[in-house]
Amino acid sequence: MSRCDEATNNIEVSTNSKRSGTDGVSRRAYLASAGAATMFASAGCAGGGGGTPTINVITWNDFAQDPVVESVEENVDATVEITSSTSSTEMFQQMNQSGDFDVAVPNNNLVSRFLDADLIEPINTDAVDNYGNIYQKFRDFVGQQFTQDGNAYGVPIRWGWYGYAYDTREVPDHEPSYSIMFEDDYVDTDLDGQVIMYDEAAKSMPVAALYLAASEGDSSYKEALTENDRMTFSEDQIQSMRDLLIDQKPSLEGYISSDTTFIQQFQQGNFLVGHSGRNEVVRLQENQGADWVEFVVPREGAMAWYETAVVSQASDNPETAWEVVNEYISPATGAELARQGKSPSCNPNVADELDEAEAELYGRIDPERIEQFIPFKDIDSDVQEPYNAAWEEVKA
Repeated sequence: MSRCDEATNNIEVSTNSKRSGTDGVSRRAYLASAGAATMFASAGCAGGGGGTPTINVITWNDFAQDPVVESVEENVDATVEITSSTSSTEMFQQMNQSGDFDVAVPNNNLVSRFLDADLIEPINTDAVDNYGNIYQKFRDFVGQQFTQDGNAYGVPIRWGWYGYAYDTREVPDHEPSYSIMFEDDYVDTDLDGQVIMYDEAAKSMPVAALYLAASEGDSSYKEALTENDRMTFSEDQIQSMRDLLIDQKPSLEGYISSDTTFIQQFQQGNFLVGHSGRNEVVRLQENQGADWVEFVVPREGAMAWYETAVVSQASDNPETAWEVVNEYISPATGAELARQGKSPSCNPNVADELDEAEAELYGRIDPERIEQFIPFKDIDSDVQEPYNAAWEEVKA
């Protein structure tokens, strides 16, 4: 596929330095005919026949909402077509198998797969002039996770973090700790069958690692989460994490994979303590009036996700694609995205466009608090098989 503009002025970054939506597409997304086996999208080119280019984006459903699409199109000379996806893995597969998408916005832990597959372009800094405004911590994460030869390949968009929530009507105040999920007597409440965990290795296995790092005084578990661009647990550590999660089962009400299910079951009183993302709790408090829910960051640390926009090497309009990405972290469009997903922008200036109540829920975050967060990462390929096998044993 020919490229209309080869210009890329690449970011120089030191190498030291969900979430789910719903299936479907926006009003501007292409329609699949019944029984169609393959979706086709046109990555239009401003050259040749001229006219407004079309930028095709595969991303979460929040990006497909009219206020977001309209805000982008008001500020970029492009038509934006959104294909909604429910997982970062699906985004990778779609971009890898077709040449149809200009932009993808997966969670950060999957960006390394796009980079390893040689699918994406380095950032064009002339087009992404909001990049310098994002929190320094996220620029550091970019340097650690997806920077090669001094070139950065992804732009952090929105973010959130995982801790746990509890029902304050039944569970007393306590020092926030993952001990509540693994120790019977951590609080003066019977929690047998009252704890929820995520039905996903990438979310639940790190919780076990953080608990073991603290309870056993073994910092190597946390180092395996933080010191490399992928999780580098040893096979012995993986087995210890597996055993801990198996021993936890009497306390579990179950595993939950859907944020919507988490919200519904918590509202119905089906559990008292739930491993959760902050935005699920914000939705509970904002939409359901659940002032009895408390969300906390455990003393052991919290795993954080951040969406990361990447531009395909197959794009006919890479500069315009980067301009669309730039809009996602601009104050106006970033505010619309924050409202749709109840999650803060990686650009703190977005908070200036939020009202007081919105800013309280998903506005600026004290940079010192961000230091507590550990970004989700893919598992190292050397231990991927035993890691996946351990999780299957937990679930069996």
